Amino acid sequence: MQKNAVKINQSSLDKKELRKILLDLSAKDFFSHYAKRPSYEDIPLMTADGIVIPVMGLRKALASKEHLNIVPTIAGSNRDEVKLWLGSAEYFVDLKFSPIGKLLGIPKVSLKDEDAFEIFNHYRSSAWKLRGVDGPLRAMKEAGNEILYAYRYDWDDHRRFVVGDFKKLIGAAHATEIPLLTGNNKLVGDYGFLIYPRGPSKRFTSKNMMKFWANFAREGTPGKSTNSIKWNAYNDADKSNFIILDNRANLNMSSDMISFKSLVGDLHKETDVTDLEKCVVLLQMLTFVGDDLYDKYINSYPGNCIRSESEKFLKDNASFIEY
Repeated sequence: MQKNAVKINQSSLDKKELRKILLDLSAKDFFSHYAKRPSYEDIPLMTADGIVIPVMGLRKALASKEHLNIVPTIAGSNRDEVKLWLGSAEYFVDLKFSPIGKLLGIPKVSLKDEDAFEIFNHYRSSAWKLRGVDGPLRAMKEAGNEILYAYRYDWDDHRRFVVGDFKKLIGAAHATEIPLLTGNNKLVGDYGFLIYPRGPSKRFTSKNMMKFWANFAREGTPGKSTNSIKWNAYNDADKSNFIILDNRANLNMSSDMISFKSLVGDLHKETDVTDLEKCVVLLQMLTFVGDDLYDKYINSYPGNCIRSESEKFLKDNASFIEY
């Protein structure tokens, strides 16, 4: 932590002192550490302060009848959440200039290893779904809330240009659903034109996302799509059922039974990544986006992973391309 250009050792301060320092910081100073921190550095995600989040922690609180608030709830994630970051990591992508590209200053973005890229994305995005969708909904259902709905956003009918195949590079990445839900490509800045082509696929998906959300706001249930696909409520604790938000051919209810244990076992069987890469994926699955679950699940992994080696890999490969 830094205040007035003087570094402060947080471990030497009690909570009251830390609170005063944080409250005295300007918004700009408060944000500066987050914006400038190394990409591999962990930051606090949630604090069980007893005010916003109960002291028992969010996970237990959601499953507690004491804190139960029965209101209709939608939770969802994107199939390719982490491609937003993988697609700019120098470890996975490369910029190549043709003679014309050099003249115009426009590179071609290409994947160095498409199989490894997809494996990193699949396991990390699946872990994101477990933490952000299945975990909270299962907890709320356990507490007594039955008005729950889950989705996975899969729409990826992006442009495929000479400069880059955005269907592969971006896919259904984190936040790419926002323009379809709001009908405003400008929300992704200058990338809207490059990523989102006009046409029936986008119109259908966008129209139905708006329809589902409007129904939910008005009636507490998402209802049916324009082609009569009903978004059913989340069902039981073992089998996660969710609607796939996609084009007309793929919009449908689906389900899976993934767990951290099953992901850990499946990861070990992968043949298109090295043993060290598997260990890195494992570390990211179990420590990114949520509480650190590494010690809880590492013994379920059939291979041999050393956490410090995986952390070193992340530091050594933390470079990103600025497009």
